[in-house]
Amino acid sequence: MRSASPRRCARRSRRPASPSPPSRDDAEPLMAWLDGATLRPSGEAAFVIEYGEEIDQTVGQRVAGLYAAISAAAPEGFVEAVPTFRSLLVLFDPDVTSKDAILAALPEESADAAAATTEWIVPACFDADVAEDLEEAARNLDLPPDTVRERLAASHYQIGMYGFAPGYAYMSGIDQSLTLPRRQKPRPPIPAGSIIMAAGMAVLCSVSMPTGWYVVGRTALTLFDPDRDPMVPFAVGDRLTFEPVSREELERLAREGNGLRRAS
Repeated sequence: MRSASPRRCARRSRRPASPSPPSRDDAEPLMAWLDGATLRPSGEAAFVIEYGEEIDQTVGQRVAGLYAAISAAAPEGFVEAVPTFRSLLVLFDPDVTSKDAILAALPEESADAAAATTEWIVPACFDADVAEDLEEAARNLDLPPDTVRERLAASHYQIGMYGFAPGYAYMSGIDQSLTLPRRQKPRPPIPAGSIIMAAGMAVLCSVSMPTGWYVVGRTALTLFDPDRDPMVPFAVGDRLTFEPVSREELERLAREGNGLRRAS
């Protein structure tokens, strides 16, 4: 899973004829995939399938299912698909295929069919020395710091998209009582593995860099490794919860293994 820009496709003097629209037999499965969706062109080599305007985990599951199905079908001329919280960008070579041909290649099950997603438990430390902004966030929220910690640990997160930097995992599902605006001025670089929150979302940070979000925890995860297959530990649509651990336990996990495990 990676962010991408539409590939520039060599223009040829003649293009193959566009495939015919789906037949009557194909129309019903296709409508099931696109129920409630809006299709938008994005230049001649891409289109976007949008499911509404809200960030919602049911929508996220539909996007994950569509992403898996369209990537598996991968008709000739398909380049890649890029999922977000509520939409899917589909890139293709217009000299080889078309939007209609890609959609016609979708299988019969609908986007409501569950994607092959996984539920994870992620050890995380919310102690003040690693959750550097948690107490400030608590003051801004008018909540005790321990209440913020409890609500972070009790939230059920879903990986909604990757963006900003390789392996940066944007998540929905954070307790909405923890919603804060982004900082007006970015803070200095934060460690990789940090958990940050703002704007009703949370992010697992893969690399060290400045941020305008609040640092509220840390994991021992390596969130991006170009030599690993897959390069990121989570698929879009995966769900996770945080398991609070001490600073000492976090350091042990960093030495001996990150502690990531599947939920039972």
